[in-house]
Amino acid sequence: MVRGVRGRPRDADALGQAWSAARRRGRRWGACAVILVLLGGPAQAAERPGGPVADAGQCVSCHAAIQPALVAAWRGSGHGSGGASCMDCHGAVHDGGVKARHDQTCSGCHGGTQAPVAHSYATSKHGVIVKLEAPHWDWTRPLRSANYRAPGCAYCHLHTAEHDTRRRIVPHATEPASDVAQRARDAMNAVCYDCHAPRYVGRLGEGGERMLGIARMKQREAHSLVEATRDEHTDVELAQALAVLARMGRHVQNVGLGVGHQSPDYQWWHGQAALDGDLLRIKGEVSRLRRIREMAAAGREADAVGMDAHPPASNPLTSSTSQ
Repeated sequence: MVRGVRGRPRDADALGQAWSAARRRGRRWGACAVILVLLGGPAQAAERPGGPVADAGQCVSCHAAIQPALVAAWRGSGHGSGGASCMDCHGAVHDGGVKARHDQTCSGCHGGTQAPVAHSYATSKHGVIVKLEAPHWDWTRPLRSANYRAPGCAYCHLHTAEHDTRRRIVPHATEPASDVAQRARDAMNAVCYDCHAPRYVGRLGEGGERMLGIARMKQREAHSLVEATRDEHTDVELAQALAVLARMGRHVQNVGLGVGHQSPDYQWWHGQAALDGDLLRIKGEVSRLRRIREMAAAGREADAVGMDAHPPASNPLTSSTSQ
């Protein structure tokens, strides 16, 4: 008999048989995992804290020893670089990630439930199902293998307890055809495959890219209209058009959120329809400024013609002719 790292008796023959069976199937890493589980792997080497965690430094120092890849991923993520600590998501109680799996934990830091990034998800089919059924779910289950009927924030963005929150998000200013964007889409699609067929996910992705393409086309048209008037009008005169143009950027982001979260409200009402309205407003404002300029030019021309037809009479007080 052999003993594991905690002194539990283990059957050496069982270990050898597990290793041999796994090697025969060409799964050497699977064999390693079997042995780690049987022996009580490195994740069990450190005892959990007996009470509430005092500070996030205690979390980092412990997990850096037993899960260095996890800590490195967190440090390089938007959470780690943005100042979000372990306790912001997990709280002070070591509950195996239960608190971090709830949507309320995420929305509390991401602008609240009415902020576009949270509200676009809440108005999706996934978000509605989570809101209705969350009180009845077992939140101790891992974030993988379709363990939940609908995914919450953490299921998609922290899938399989991965802490690199940037890995599955395409930055807004990124070129859609770039390698960075494609890697992010591939990583997110892999999560969708837990519940959906690859063909279905692919169709949604293609439709989403078309939606974003149309949104960006409207934004470019508005930008071109404003830029074409730069030589004729000052920024003060263009202030209203420039404000609407800036707002259109937020509408494009809403379309992206609607595509990513599959929220029809953000794809359309807060996205495409809002872009249509603002494009018409910019066209109207540019036309108004052009009319004002044309009327001013016509007025100056009329004044000049009038002065030629009726030259002003000489002023005797300023005349140089003496009597």
